[in-house]
Amino acid sequence: MNHEELQKYLHDNIPLTRCMKVQVEMASLNRVVLTAPLQENINHKKTAFGGSLHTIATLSCWSLAFLNSVTLRGKADLVISESHILYLRPVTSDIICIAAQDDSKVWKRFEQGYLKFGKSRIRLSAKIFQDGHLAVDYNGDFAAVKVAV
Repeated sequence: MNHEELQKYLHDNIPLTRCMKVQVEMASLNRVVLTAPLQENINHKKTAFGGSLHTIATLSCWSLAFLNSVTLRGKADLVISESHILYLRPVTSDIICIAAQDDSKVWKRFEQGYLKFGKSRIRLSAKIFQDGHLAVDYNGDFAAVKVAV
């Protein structure tokens, strides 16, 4: 699935992504970059709304897990089970969120757990920067569960 297909999937299946005007800038099995304009995600302080920042971070990690779960045999439901976020500084420009996991061992464990037990978990992280400084640091645990067909 390329970035255009992922964007269509998100917009078709998660309506909030359309409201936030989320765009998929890059999508691979190791990295997902999502963006959203500040204007559609602004708060009363003229900075990015914390809920929007949490949402785009969750979406970027979920998208990364989703792209990798497509390669699993059988249909998998992918859900978030827990997340933690640190808001380190205000975001005053368009949001750029990067989720990355390039350790093949992590993905292998995720796949092996799913194939062996019909379910698996993975912890993924996302980051949002402002003026070259880390503004948002996010970690989320995602679960893939085999769906009976």
